[in-house]
Amino acid sequence: MSEEEEIEKKEKEKAAAEPTAPPSMGNDWGDGKGSGRTRLFANPDDFDILCDREGGTNYIFHGSELNCNIDYLEYDPEIQRINVYTKGGQVFDLGAKIQWLVRPYLAKDQYLFIIRTKDGESIDGIEVHLKIKEPEVEKTLN
Repeated sequence: MSEEEEIEKKEKEKAAAEPTAPPSMGNDWGDGKGSGRTRLFANPDDFDILCDREGGTNYIFHGSELNCNIDYLEYDPEIQRINVYTKGGQVFDLGAKIQWLVRPYLAKDQYLFIIRTKDGESIDGIEVHLKIKEPEVEKTLN
């Protein structure tokens, strides 16, 4: 084994022995289960979710034009993701796992606003029904 290979091996062993840092809140955006589907927004940076606690209204702000007509949204609390159902019958993933700070505000059946913005000004928007996905019940043979 060459000297370079020995040094590299020792560095790998040292790195493996060091404790890893706890997960950060940033990791909460993770892909997670169910993200293999087509996404409405390709990147979590393409949209923002704002929850008005006092007014009880929630918003999704985005910059790019949507290439579909949204019928309704469905929040799945089990996997913390939102499915987007279009009037054409397509189903998209919103594009990110919902962060823990926002989850309580999206955990009820409601209407929210999806608003397109440019340079901090709203251009257009729609009001969309957000449904809550019911937990799947295991079927038994009794």
